[in-house]
Amino acid sequence: MKHKIQAAVIGCGGWGPNLLNVFFSNSECKLRWMCDLSQKRLDFLKETFHDVQTTTNYMDILNDPKVDLVAVATPIDSHYPIAKAALEKGKHVLVEKPMTASVKEAKELIAIAEQRKLLLAVDHVLVYNNEALYLKNLIDSGELGELLYFDSVRVNLGAVRQDYNVLWDLAVHDISLLYHLVGYLPKAVLAVGTSHVQGQPESMAQLHMSFDGNFVAQTYVNWVSPVKMRHGVLVGTKKMVYYNNLNPSEQLRIYDRGVTSSHVKQESGDAYKFEYRMGDVVSPYIPPIDALRNEIKQIIEAIRTGKKPLADGHAGLQVVRILEAAQESLDGGSITVKLEDR
Repeated sequence: MKHKIQAAVIGCGGWGPNLLNVFFSNSECKLRWMCDLSQKRLDFLKETFHDVQTTTNYMDILNDPKVDLVAVATPIDSHYPIAKAALEKGKHVLVEKPMTASVKEAKELIAIAEQRKLLLAVDHVLVYNNEALYLKNLIDSGELGELLYFDSVRVNLGAVRQDYNVLWDLAVHDISLLYHLVGYLPKAVLAVGTSHVQGQPESMAQLHMSFDGNFVAQTYVNWVSPVKMRHGVLVGTKKMVYYNNLNPSEQLRIYDRGVTSSHVKQESGDAYKFEYRMGDVVSPYIPPIDALRNEIKQIIEAIRTGKKPLADGHAGLQVVRILEAAQESLDGGSITVKLEDR
């Protein structure tokens, strides 16, 4: 009989309860601990998770030899010290995105995990849904052709943070998805942002990423929008894809469309001829899946077998590299920042 993975969640506000529910309902896992600074919140959660131990001090969890896996769902600045302490205590670790607040911290966590042969995973939950798998297959199969651009929008009203800006909060989702799909980093980034909430970090930003060749990507994120939007396009030389995370019945549309130009010599001088392809639009049926449940299932398998999950510490590092460069761009007045030295 398989040993059940003994799990603990540190940070039970925001995303934490989602992790608690998934760990609690997974038959291969036992939710052993939940930790939060608010005793009132722990008392409330205890009404649902009766048999789960609670603490306001995460060291109680790290000192428990029966704990196998620690999920860290706390504010960004605390990811590194908590994850580092957990790894040093011999625990496998799942960290909320972004993995750390700096590249230096991310590299150190990876080094500790590799030295101790422990799993370090990042909660890039978007890469675990079936739509991401379908998009990845479209790219890898060559069906889209050579990639030209990626453009995404992620906006809503609310959830304004005081500790970090909208890039670290919202753009991290699209950056993690993009890195998963293409598998390599941009050459350079440029970020533009502003705050529309007095005294707080940037609440609206646009991030432009330049890759080798003609491929470019950009994401627009905003905390102060009258409507919630989660959509984007991925365009190739052969086909184009539109996705909408808020439309569960039709999350992807594939367009057999494009434009090409050819050089034409004329008596009056050189010119270009444009040809437009207007083919079919396909909305494939993609079986729905609970991305977080799929993620936890893969992480448990990774702990048991050593198989690499879709978003490990190295994937987390690449996303932090982009975010750190974007922050440097913002701080420098929207300068272009190269990633080659990060």
